Amino acid sequence: MEGGMTVRKWTGGLAFALMLVCLLLSSSAMAGPGDVYAPNGMVSSAHELASWAGVMIMKQGGNAVDAAVAVALALNVVEPNASGIGGGGFMTIRTADGKTVVVDYRETAPASATKDMFASDEAKKGKWSINGGKAVAVPGFVAGMFYVLEKYGTMSFAQVAQPAIELAEKGFKLHPMQSQIITDEYEKLQAYNDPASVPFFKDGLPMPAGEICVQKDLAKTLRILASQGKEAFYGGPIGEALVKAVNAHGGKMTLEDLKSYRVMERKPVFGTYRGYRIYSVPPASSGGTHVVELLNILENFPMGELKHNSASYLHVMAEAMKLVYADRGRYMADTAFVKVPVTGLTSKGYANRQAERIDFKKVASDVPFGNPWDFDSPVSHYVGGEVNERVSTTSFSVADKAGNIVAATNTINYFFGSGVIVPGYGVVLNDQMDDFSSDPKSVNAPEPGKRPLSSMSPTVVLTPEDKPFMAVGAAGATRIITAVTQIIMNAVDFRMSMDDAIEQPRIYNLVSGGKAGKLYAEEGIDPMVVEFLRLKGHDVEVKPKSGTFGTAQGIIFGSANGLNGGADSRRLGVPVGF
Repeated sequence: MEGGMTVRKWTGGLAFALMLVCLLLSSSAMAGPGDVYAPNGMVSSAHELASWAGVMIMKQGGNAVDAAVAVALALNVVEPNASGIGGGGFMTIRTADGKTVVVDYRETAPASATKDMFASDEAKKGKWSINGGKAVAVPGFVAGMFYVLEKYGTMSFAQVAQPAIELAEKGFKLHPMQSQIITDEYEKLQAYNDPASVPFFKDGLPMPAGEICVQKDLAKTLRILASQGKEAFYGGPIGEALVKAVNAHGGKMTLEDLKSYRVMERKPVFGTYRGYRIYSVPPASSGGTHVVELLNILENFPMGELKHNSASYLHVMAEAMKLVYADRGRYMADTAFVKVPVTGLTSKGYANRQAERIDFKKVASDVPFGNPWDFDSPVSHYVGGEVNERVSTTSFSVADKAGNIVAATNTINYFFGSGVIVPGYGVVLNDQMDDFSSDPKSVNAPEPGKRPLSSMSPTVVLTPEDKPFMAVGAAGATRIITAVTQIIMNAVDFRMSMDDAIEQPRIYNLVSGGKAGKLYAEEGIDPMVVEFLRLKGHDVEVKPKSGTFGTAQGIIFGSANGLNGGADSRRLGVPVGF
């Protein structure tokens, strides 16, 4: 025990293990379930080894951005089902000198994309948007990692990739949860790859828990990127192999699609909640906009005075969620292609109007979208459509002693994405084309170069005095928005620690086609509260505590004990500080 926290052992390759031993001997590094406190730096991610990778980079003199890239690369190795080189994501960065930006490395549709490419019965029956080459969008992850390092980091890609290379070459012990995911996705992985080449198989079958998972091809890819730069991916040998793999399984992607990919640095969506300043991701992610909208609506109610997760508290929250998801389905898309009323959706005036639609005594079953254009600029002629986001995503937060902060969320969409692994390079390719709508009239229909809609919401929160308060993000598809919002409220309204704010049971209530769905409540909410909600008219379904409600990782600042890290037990998350 050190500082009251357990120092946890590593279960992987020898070289990385030796480095961690040196780290432990040279500092009061702390990790574990529950709240972790440390003065000099903190990483909270969905896997302990990835958190250690980030801490190790900061111990070597890197800043939070350097560490974030190391974490992202390590997560590619130890969570290959969730994120990595074959995907994309968003990173919200707050620099020590007070600049806040969002770096958008979301995937884009290839030039061959058409609005109706997934509209036919054949496409839907064949699951073209989910499995195989047609499902693959142009990956942005590699470009994003090089961009943030070059602009906001202090280390080279070769330096920050070293922990991930070690993990890929030496291997890591497979957790039962991961083995189950491999088993669940076995048919898909077998369909698009030579089973003998799949690093998650043993003797052609799903690798059992406890085995050491080695990814030699992925290690080779990381070494190529370290020596040749991102050009090796966007046009070089890796890119050539990627395009060949996509097209071999029904896709239509070219090297020009890869070469034309561009990272976007964007101004964050901004809002306030009880004076706290919220910075999050703008479109093409819907996440930040609707986190702000949801907080704005709930600010009209005395949430902090109501008992936490009481029937009244959860009723108001559920009704507000419905309003937000109705708006999301109507208006959200890539602003490079569609006019989106972001200013209206995030305005206090619109939130006040939306809050007036909430009745303390009644449950709304019909939930039409609102009209944020009254608080914005001229109306778009497009209409909304449904989106099928999936839960195979990862999120992490990083902070260094100098005051640099990162919240990032990365994804390949479904577990193991499209199922296609680039032969010889170990890159699991995304199926982000499924995050477009199959409705050709939708604002979120596929178009060449367009970014698909997302709910990713890596968020930085500052105090009313403009001091760092929280970095937080989540995985969980559309439930990312509700998870991040509830965690922020737990910390602001109820002064919970980071881990307490994350671990509280949650709810979500979605809307489809203007009709409210079930109110899903996580086990741990008082059964009497559930019954009161049902008596009020909510169609409540209680579900076990799981990633269905989102899996979050975060850091709270300003504690007397230093940085306060928390990670979600709904996943394999572990915060590590030093």
